[in-house]
Amino acid sequence: MFDAVAALFKAVGYAAALTAAGTVMARASLARRLPAVPATLGLTRWAGLVLLVTAWATALLFFLRLGGDGSSTTLKAIFLSPLGAALGLQMIGGLWVAVYAKRAVALAGALLILVAFGVVGHSASHGLQTSVTVVLHVTAGAWWFGGLWILLVAAHTFPADRFADLVGRFSRQAMVVVSLLLAAALMTSALLLEFRFEPTLAYPRGLMTKLALAGGLLMLAGINKLILTPRLAVRPKARVWLRWMIAAELLLFVGVIATTAYVTTYLSPHGASAAMHAHQGQFQVEGPIGIADPWAPAMPGSAATGAGYMVIVNNQPVDDRLVAVSSPWAERVTLHASILEDDIARMRRLEALPIPHGGRVVLEPGTFHLMFSGLYAPFVAGDSVPVTLTFEQAGRVDVVLTVHPLTRQRLPGHEH
Repeated sequence: MFDAVAALFKAVGYAAALTAAGTVMARASLARRLPAVPATLGLTRWAGLVLLVTAWATALLFFLRLGGDGSSTTLKAIFLSPLGAALGLQMIGGLWVAVYAKRAVALAGALLILVAFGVVGHSASHGLQTSVTVVLHVTAGAWWFGGLWILLVAAHTFPADRFADLVGRFSRQAMVVVSLLLAAALMTSALLLEFRFEPTLAYPRGLMTKLALAGGLLMLAGINKLILTPRLAVRPKARVWLRWMIAAELLLFVGVIATTAYVTTYLSPHGASAAMHAHQGQFQVEGPIGIADPWAPAMPGSAATGAGYMVIVNNQPVDDRLVAVSSPWAERVTLHASILEDDIARMRRLEALPIPHGGRVVLEPGTFHLMFSGLYAPFVAGDSVPVTLTFEQAGRVDVVLTVHPLTRQRLPGHEH
């Protein structure tokens, strides 16, 4: 439920951010020797206010998701986290743009909105280089999106000669902006995926969906530039067709925004990377907590306990901890770490397993593992063992361990 609401807030917030920042930038670059487009000022103001509201609502949702108890830990996670910084920038930028939409200083608010995209999420977790490419990508996309809104309004209000002049200027500037957008998008994708592309994983498929929608945008933009724009001065119907094509581009942009909101809420490049490095590359659970390749070894006949392994990926903007595990196959499931004392492998029980934000922890033989005690049935190759993981922040996550045949690899000892 929280994820669905968060994705909706993100989609609305992204649309508002691109509209507010984009119309400000596009109006600044297109207004020279052309009359202002007053109707877009109202659009800019409303977009800034919507961004302010959605940023506040996202902060409230985050607060509730963390328990809503108002503790120092919760407040610190909100106000001192990258998400808190991004939401603060969006609130200030949205309000600034709404108040100063008609003045040149509105560009400062637009800058705050755009920088917010580089301080949180998938980009920020990969370092400064990816944050920069994301901000460049979003800036170019915002200019394009805002410019289309201006053209759509101008198509209904400008006289023919001035509208043709505006379209021509937009077309010339768009060639540079779209080139920047594509270059930044490709570089960002390569950095997020660590220059590995696996089309069977969910995150790359999400990027491919965005790429397909962007291809549709480029096709429509090409038709507008090469066919409709040259005919504006000689064929009145070309203006009508151009209005419909601009509206179609805006709809495709909405599709890109919705896809981005889904990808950034439910998927993660961290999970994709972890899955590619896990045993079989299987990524079973996606969301705030991702689980890659959960498995268990078949039990030898004399064993009284079983072990479980997986890769746990924390896609949240805050640290989390695995605090409890349960399974209908056993009376008790506990967390253990394998340690070496005096050259003897021993186990140490853990009360909780920390998972850093944007990071992962690998449960594998020789490091961490789940121990199943009081088994109701032994693990046999081919079995599927349901397990419920409980995290301090993310709550319950259900996974299924696949039991693999026992190999020659030594399993973690059960000596204490």
